[in-house]
Amino acid sequence: MSDDVLMVASQFGCTLDFFDATTLEKLHTVPDLVAQPHEMVYDAGRRLAYLAHTYRAGAYNEGKPKAHEISVIDADAREVVDVIDLAPYEAPHDIEYDPAADLIYTGVESGDAGNGIVVVDAGSRKIVDTIPLRARNAHWMCLTPDGSKAYVAHKEAPVLSVADLHARRQLGEIASPGGAEEIDCSPDGRYVFAATPMMSLVINVAQGQLNKATPPQGTPSPRLLKIDTETDEIVGQLDFAEYLSALRVAPDGRVLVTEFRFPEPGTTPDGPVPGRVHVVDPDSLELLASVEVEELPFTTRFSADGGTAFVANLKTGSVSVVDLASYAVVATLDNNIGPGFGGTHGMCLVPGKDA
Repeated sequence: MSDDVLMVASQFGCTLDFFDATTLEKLHTVPDLVAQPHEMVYDAGRRLAYLAHTYRAGAYNEGKPKAHEISVIDADAREVVDVIDLAPYEAPHDIEYDPAADLIYTGVESGDAGNGIVVVDAGSRKIVDTIPLRARNAHWMCLTPDGSKAYVAHKEAPVLSVADLHARRQLGEIASPGGAEEIDCSPDGRYVFAATPMMSLVINVAQGQLNKATPPQGTPSPRLLKIDTETDEIVGQLDFAEYLSALRVAPDGRVLVTEFRFPEPGTTPDGPVPGRVHVVDPDSLELLASVEVEELPFTTRFSADGGTAFVANLKTGSVSVVDLASYAVVATLDNNIGPGFGGTHGMCLVPGKDA
């Protein structure tokens, strides 16, 4: 039996849960994290996780104070062992780790110190460089498996940025009208996939509200973009009816795209409005399956064998466990179920020590 552990952060509960990835038992909870935990990445060599903190309260574009920290978590001791202060850079959202270079990369929002990618040495836990980007608010990002390039989405900015991580400079931009949400690279490094456009939302987290807004005129329909990393050109797209919130590429290459769904404007739903996870063939862009999960599905991670997807439900405060053979939800994990906005967000899988 695997000893793998799934770590799950609650953005609004400011907690970090540890679940046995096989039995799904909750093993431990770390309370009182720095506000507000967002995305997380694992450093297998040190058995540490790096957890970005983006805002002090609220959500993107709410005008609330921004955070500027990365928590360092010992995956075996199950405790925070350090906090990396990125000030004067602020609002780190997505975070990646390149084991070959031993560097942590995180995108930061525009501010007095600048905008782009902050480069942190994982050994010293100090900022060693930045990569300025022309588009504002570096938000979601991914690295190619060889650590040579980064692709960055900027929410409403109508481009995806491409950066050379070795030269530490921007290479160019890829047009993405209407902006973009999450972005990820295929395991073989050949393609990047992006969920577009940015979701047009009315946000009031304090009141537990996140609803659909009328998008700006000319905003394209929701779609998944496929980008060739050799040419940095869009080579395919798949259209959807509802907002795409996030995506992740599975170890076998299948693309999992999460979809926010909302009540129709002016109506009061009888209960929760489930979201969906779409599974897409990476070559043909054929829709393989759509799986109904809980409210506002967001971050997705996978079991070590790629047979299971863990989907963080941002509003419900739960994690849907999806079997990728049967395309069925087989369990639901309680991260912060109960509040009006549970805030389940960042996750990472920690392999057992003998893996």
